[in-house]
Amino acid sequence: MRMLLFLATGAGMMSQFSAHAQAPAEASGTGDFTGTYWGSRPLDEPEVYPFTAEGERVQSIFDPLAEDPRQVDDCASESMPAVLWAGTVNNMQFTQDDASITMRYEHGGAVRSIHMDGMPPPADRAHSALGYSVGRWAGGELTIETTHLIDAFMFNSLGYPISRQARVTERYWREGGKNLKTQVVIDDPVNYTEPVEFAREWIWSPEEEVLAWDCVSLGPRDAEPDIDELRRLLQDL
Repeated sequence: MRMLLFLATGAGMMSQFSAHAQAPAEASGTGDFTGTYWGSRPLDEPEVYPFTAEGERVQSIFDPLAEDPRQVDDCASESMPAVLWAGTVNNMQFTQDDASITMRYEHGGAVRSIHMDGMPPPADRAHSALGYSVGRWAGGELTIETTHLIDAFMFNSLGYPISRQARVTERYWREGGKNLKTQVVIDDPVNYTEPVEFAREWIWSPEEEVLAWDCVSLGPRDAEPDIDELRRLLQDL
């Protein structure tokens, strides 16, 4: 079992992000990103988050000991967009066909299905942790728009909120190799006065694999440790 640490550093400058966003695309109309990648660091993020009054209120009262789901369940599932930068080492695997793309993440065992048929979400589509994602190709770039998210947080440990009205737009492209440049734009009028932008790079890693998330939960942080569970955990290492 891999022990992964959550990364939420904020040292990136927006000028660095702009260089990512203006990068040229591949010439072909449809790309092929099939393969395994490793999420590099650091994450480029805003120096100042443009909170609305509601966003600032939610963030200011956030208590990670009470609201971070990992405080009561070490195996808590991932949510969007937190899964895009969860873990200091987070392998991701692309598989694709004409109808869909599957993005499988090692951290949390999260699996996202990207609908490539151009159809909008069904009218009765329920909101969920990973939302509903629709993708399209243009000039070798892949753009993914995700809606139907639940109320959650961009960084579980920091409490930057995401509302059910949020729309997450990801853009992936290559620059002279197989690494994937990534731009993420979050539109959430409930919590932010303007779009919030991030960037990172996924490193082409054909020698890597996405391992099963064999997580063992030791229960709430303030509970007595389960000695038998600890013993089984050590035996699995």
